Amino acid sequence: MDYIDRLKKARLDKNLRQQDVSEHLGIAKSTYSMYETRKNKMDIETFAELCRLFNVTPNEMLGFDE
Repeated sequence: MDYIDRLKKARLDKNLRQQDVSEHLGIAKSTYSMYETRKNKMDIETFAELCRLFNVTPNEMLGFDE
């Protein structure tokens, strides 16, 4: 499982839609969708904000704590 898989799992575990997350980030839903489908890479600031939103550390999201 890579960080994109963990990202999607974290979103689903919180019962959030892609629309909910994109609104939190202030981006278009299509932009967020492209992160989850690996069509676009997110910047480090977005990654950090997602970790805060999902209440996980960057190490957890990257799988270093497994």
